[in-house]
Amino acid sequence: MGLKERRQREKDAKRELILKAARELLHKKGIGGASMNQIAKKAELGVATLYSYFKNKEDLFLTIQQEGFDLLKKKTINAIGAETDPGRKLGIVAHAFLRFSQENKNYYYIINYFASSPEILFKPTLKGQIDLQAASSMQLPVDIIKEGMAAGIFKPIDAKRASIMFWGLVQGLTQFRKLESTIFEGDSHLDIFNFSIQHFIDTLR
Repeated sequence: MGLKERRQREKDAKRELILKAARELLHKKGIGGASMNQIAKKAELGVATLYSYFKNKEDLFLTIQQEGFDLLKKKTINAIGAETDPGRKLGIVAHAFLRFSQENKNYYYIINYFASSPEILFKPTLKGQIDLQAASSMQLPVDIIKEGMAAGIFKPIDAKRASIMFWGLVQGLTQFRKLESTIFEGDSHLDIFNFSIQHFIDTLR
């Protein structure tokens, strides 16, 4: 390995150390408990090193959220695979999100935290970027719903509004998992999740 390649590998390793520390702090303490100083301490790096990779805390946060959305998209596309039925595709998207919330808890927490946080926590330009990243996740169900309408499988409907309804249902039901031992007592969260998603899909037909 040449000197240039070794330096790039060391640089990439430090960047990942910073991101790992930031993910963990954001998950445990929220945005207020994840200052650049605290992230540097957890990563066992100097604060100046952090600023050589990210111009500020906001830049670091946006990078983490985009990582989460990219990972979610990759997992969802892989799960859909060669499936062609639009209804089953929507079901796969819903279950991919549910699995993502269980298997990638740090990213799931961060995506939800930033997407639902009031604007007062962020500068308007940053909040706008966060919202754009969140909005991009709606495009896949929009495309699937349009595909279903074009094939005559789904009835005519505003695909964007239907996608918003779909994501509201999926995210709300995912959050309800923590209530399985209370309001869901005697019932299965997964059964309710499946029932609700299928009912939504049936309304599109």
